[in-house]
Amino acid sequence: MCADAVAVALLVRGGAAKLVAPSLAAAAAGELRPGRGPVPAAVIRALAVVEITVAVAMALPSLRGPVHVPLAALGVLFAGAGILGLLRGSTEPCGCFGADSTSPLGVSNVVMGVAILAAAVSSLWVHGVGTSQTGSASAGVAGLGAIVTGGWLLHSHRKRAYTVLGNLLKQPEPAA
Repeated sequence: MCADAVAVALLVRGGAAKLVAPSLAAAAAGELRPGRGPVPAAVIRALAVVEITVAVAMALPSLRGPVHVPLAALGVLFAGAGILGLLRGSTEPCGCFGADSTSPLGVSNVVMGVAILAAAVSSLWVHGVGTSQTGSASAGVAGLGAIVTGGWLLHSHRKRAYTVLGNLLKQPEPAA
C-alpha cells in the first residue's frame, strides 16, 4: 500500500506539472529524438492526463488490480526515457515535475521508473490483475498519496508557504 501511495504521489505531481507547463518536458523529450525538435505540447499533456488517470484509478477499489498494468507501462516508459537520456547525453531539464525539475533525463528517471515498475509488479504479484481490493485499502492509498503529494508540494514551495503562514500568524493591528 505504501508503494502504491508513493506511485500515486509521483503520478499526480508529475502529471499536474506537465499538464500546466509542458514545455520543459517537451524539450527534454525532444532530445531523445535528435534533429526533430521538442515533442509537441499536446503529446506531453496527453501523457499527463494518462498519469493522473492512472493515479485516480488506483484509489478506486474496482480498478486497483487492473490499473497496475498501465502503471507498469509508465514505469517502463520513465526508466526508458532515463536510459535514453543517459545514452544521448541529455542536457535539458527533464520537466518531470515542472520548473522544480532541473536535472536532465538520466539516473533519477531510471530510479523513479524502476520504483514505479516495482510498485506495480509487487501489487500485481500480491493481488493479481483481475481482482479488486477492499475499499479501506484504496482509501488508505488515496489518503497516504494525498499526504505525500501535499507534503511534497509544501516542501517544493516552502518559501511561499512560510510567507503565507507568517501572514496568517501575525496579529492584526487595531484600526485607529
